[in-house]
Amino acid sequence: MDNEFLKKVGLTDGEVKVFTALNILGETTVGPITKESGVSKSKIYDILEKLISKGLAGYVFKDKSKHFFVNSPTTLIDYIAKKENELKQTKKEVENIIPQLLAQRNSQNTQRVAEIYEGFRGLKTIREELLNEMDEKDTLLVMGAPTIANELWEHWLLNFHKVRISKKIGMKILYNSDAKKYGAVRKKMEYTTVKYLPKNITSLMWIDVFKNAIMFGIVLDKPIAFVVRSNEARQSLENYFNILWKEAKN
Repeated sequence: MDNEFLKKVGLTDGEVKVFTALNILGETTVGPITKESGVSKSKIYDILEKLISKGLAGYVFKDKSKHFFVNSPTTLIDYIAKKENELKQTKKEVENIIPQLLAQRNSQNTQRVAEIYEGFRGLKTIREELLNEMDEKDTLLVMGAPTIANELWEHWLLNFHKVRISKKIGMKILYNSDAKKYGAVRKKMEYTTVKYLPKNITSLMWIDVFKNAIMFGIVLDKPIAFVVRSNEARQSLENYFNILWKEAKN
């Protein structure tokens, strides 16, 4: 039996060992289960009770002793379905509380001007968060979009665009000149305009000008996002972007 699969289902190491032992032994008492599983007797009853509560095991009384057994393998499907329903319910609860959590976070961050996010997950999270702060008819400005970012993260970037377009948020992208392959894809998107920087301007960094902040993305082995929450800085970058936009080529 694939123990790793059972762990993915959500069983602990001890539960996997006891479940596997029961599956091998069939209906039996605690002694053989302890010996086969290698789990100490002090923990075996607790683990058996957890497997029973999850619907994966059961017991009967014979000669005044409890005999344990695993239920039909199909109960694993039932258990997974139950976990899926629980996750769906948890997701709904989290979605409902997110506005409150964001409000609390933003009220505490009013004095913070600069933030650094390390790693792709951090960069992804903050970029999506800043997009969520934008409304219909807002326009996200992207300056110096490097080819390497598309090569590494195209799947995520395309999903980012899907969300943006669904919210009817515009985008103007100033790609590096070597990124025309990816620019051509964006040109076909709604609410999207693409131009290219001169050939002598290339960088591993790009700049996003959002509604309430600027994000500097740097493509390194461990990517970095540097966020500045300043209306003055944001306006200055927007002005600079507009100058480059007028000079850029379609």
